[in-house]
Amino acid sequence: MNYEHHGYAANLGFFKSFGLNHGKEPGEAAGSSRYIPIRDLNVAQIKDEAVDRFLEVGDVIEERAAELAKILTQDEAGDLQDTLTYSIREIMRNVVEHSKSENIHVCAQYWPSRHEVEVGIVDDGIGVHAALTSNPAHDDLGEKEALELSLMPGISGNPMAGKGRNEWNNSGYGLYMTNRICRNGGHFLICSGGHGIELSQDGKENFETSFQGTAIRLFIDTRNLTDLRGRLAEFAEDGRAAAKELAGANDSRASTASQMLRRDFQDA
Repeated sequence: MNYEHHGYAANLGFFKSFGLNHGKEPGEAAGSSRYIPIRDLNVAQIKDEAVDRFLEVGDVIEERAAELAKILTQDEAGDLQDTLTYSIREIMRNVVEHSKSENIHVCAQYWPSRHEVEVGIVDDGIGVHAALTSNPAHDDLGEKEALELSLMPGISGNPMAGKGRNEWNNSGYGLYMTNRICRNGGHFLICSGGHGIELSQDGKENFETSFQGTAIRLFIDTRNLTDLRGRLAEFAEDGRAAAKELAGANDSRASTASQMLRRDFQDA
């Protein structure tokens, strides 16, 4: 109803993204210095590029995340660039590593005068419950329980999480670290299957939904972005302590990538 009057959503490609013939196609709008219209990133192309360039898949995802962050910030570095690159990267890694989705759908906007950044990342994959319960340690979880547990440290659908030596090794810390960043004055929202959760500094809200795949919204208060490197170290230490109390969690360590900014370990 009333879709003809939503010009912003039409320009983003929102309506055609779900089959309503109105507005622009996803990826058609050029975007601007402060917003990214809906665009699709193909998972197979990301993997093929990694092979062609003799890189890890995580390296290519890092580049994509940095490109998106630069569009919003119009900067090569800084606290906001670091935070957006890290957060987008970790969510995109989850899609590639766990969802079995063919595409990553992403859009974003930065409002400097409001000190707000909002990023949406969606996949058409198997969903959090199916991904997480593929690990025998979590195969008895219901949908609501699986979604809640996925936000805890050291939790992964990969039973080998935390056991590899690669800097991009899956460790089950991506969603945990990212939601901690967002909750510092902002919000973190995730929907998958029939359940959704929104986290903020004020607490947690559970709600019902119906979504095939996984949708995540990152809402960041840019006034609270200081020393991301230090906060990641703090979150990783807190997470490791908490993971020791969680059945089936990787309590050894977060992966190098999940603990650090990319530039910190590129030359290590």
